[in-house]
Amino acid sequence: MNQWPLAVVLAAVALAIGCESGPSVAPPDTPPPGQQHIVALQPRDMAEQVTRRPAFTWKLPPKVADPTLVSFALAEAGDGDRPVQDETAHKRVAFASGLHVQSPEGLNPWEPPSGCVLTGEVTDTDQLKPNTWYHWSVRAVSDTDAARAAFHFRTRSHSAVPEP
Repeated sequence: MNQWPLAVVLAAVALAIGCESGPSVAPPDTPPPGQQHIVALQPRDMAEQVTRRPAFTWKLPPKVADPTLVSFALAEAGDGDRPVQDETAHKRVAFASGLHVQSPEGLNPWEPPSGCVLTGEVTDTDQLKPNTWYHWSVRAVSDTDAARAAFHFRTRSHSAVPEP
């Protein structure tokens, strides 16, 4: 009788478990141990088919967990297959400051929290442009440190605003 060595069977099982396909797991709501950078929770970095009215959420690292300043910026980053990486070529559509008071880890540009100062074209629109790459960044400053991170996403083609 031909027996498979135990190591071969275990390796096959391990490979089968690791090959599962499906949706990716969302980032955790709590920062991973040793987190040093701001983490994009929604929309995730390089996400595509994002609603044209996104609410942004992120997780601050422990070094700026009690911020004295949090700002957010949103800019168009092209409509090609990939976002334009040169930030000087981006068209800024929103800037928010004062988020540290009420909302240090999130912003809905269409319903900004009290205490937030929101400027830019986004204040005059119902939604973002279709099939467009956007660059968003967050900057947080505490009494002892600072952090900044930037991310990209692409909007979907259909409207996020219901027709009347």
